[in-house]
Amino acid sequence: MRSLLQSFNIKSSRTKVRHDIMNNTIHPECARAIQHLLQLKDPKREDFLALKTYGNDRYSAMGWEELQTYINEKTVIIVEQFENEQNIMSALRWVARGLPAWLAIRKVRADYSVYGYKK
Repeated sequence: MRSLLQSFNIKSSRTKVRHDIMNNTIHPECARAIQHLLQLKDPKREDFLALKTYGNDRYSAMGWEELQTYINEKTVIIVEQFENEQNIMSALRWVARGLPAWLAIRKVRADYSVYGYKK
């Protein structure tokens, strides 16, 4: 059941990424990196660390009020996984860019393990 749900999330995420590329809301290199990550069967920590925004995009500037619109039954796990608001916001930004919640959580955990969070 979980793999079926993940498959659905990946397909809907690919559609979201294509839409954002067409509307110039994320950098094309970021979109390619997201697509690559979505295709990996078992992404490693290094794969998540390699994923970057390639500059600021419309999601980079989103504050808590705007990001709350991305909280739903699929993404509420993000709020449950992190105590730090910066990590929650970062994961929600990755969801907004097209990552499924479970990959966004892994991305933020990988970043936090290396960089911590910026105040």
